[in-house]
Amino acid sequence: MIPIHKSKEPESLLTYRSCPDALFDGPDCNGLKFSSVKQDIRARLLEDQGYLCAYCMCRIWPDEKSMKVEHWQCRTKYPKKQLDYANLFGCCLGNAGSKYELQHCDTRKDDDDLLFNPAEPIHHERFRIRFLNTGKIVSDDAGFDDQLNKVLNLNFSRLVDNRKAVWKSVTKRLSEIRGSASRKQVEELIAEWKAKDRNGCLKEYCGVALYYLNKKTRST
Repeated sequence: MIPIHKSKEPESLLTYRSCPDALFDGPDCNGLKFSSVKQDIRARLLEDQGYLCAYCMCRIWPDEKSMKVEHWQCRTKYPKKQLDYANLFGCCLGNAGSKYELQHCDTRKDDDDLLFNPAEPIHHERFRIRFLNTGKIVSDDAGFDDQLNKVLNLNFSRLVDNRKAVWKSVTKRLSEIRGSASRKQVEELIAEWKAKDRNGCLKEYCGVALYYLNKKTRST
């Protein structure tokens, strides 16, 4: 999980929402089919997120075979938020259709609430997330740590293995630098991991690398 910075909502969503009967996955309205509005939402969400799942940071693409539109505050309990772009995220399918213990991200979360919103700036410091060299994700906020495991299942084995691989790749890169890496060299690596490629994609699980490298700058 990394902080997400929202851009302007799609114009089609703004137009659709002005209809009195507008609902997420609702009827045609103001000359718009919600299916086309939803595609605009998918595209904008992933542009904002660097084509990564808002929770696990795996690669996703703007189509229903790759992603889900997640409501941070669910439609069941917060119906007025269902068309609020600030409340929407792009998430992976999270092993939808599998046993509960194998599900993760939005599929596992379902209608549960989370303490912190990845797109809310005042929440970013409250995540208190750490990544371990084992690939595990933890939070020093006990309540949020519990949610990372029980609500989002972000320590599902495959996700742990993928994060561990990123940790290893970063430490390997640093080990290839003759002598100890300077602060400038570490900052150059941070810039690489923060940058989007020509297609607007961030590197998968970039939060792991950024956590490790930012920690490294404090000791160089």
